[in-house]
Amino acid sequence: MRKVILGVVLAAMAFAAAPQAQAQTTYPNVAGLTPFTAECGYMSKAGYLRYRHFVATGEWLSYEAADRIAAEQG
Repeated sequence: MRKVILGVVLAAMAFAAAPQAQAQTTYPNVAGLTPFTAECGYMSKAGYLRYRHFVATGEWLSYEAADRIAAEQG
């Protein structure tokens, strides 16, 4: 019985230690917005994307990352 319990505990520990797949982050869509207008909060597209991402997650993107993401979105 002890061997069975030990086996279950070890299996549970191995599962908990296994790397988990990271969820892909979705970013606010800024495609089609005109920068520096009311629809963008008078910000650049990258700045608006950073702001909306912060509101949604509580974490700031770097300006470089936001600029790249906004450029990819169009």
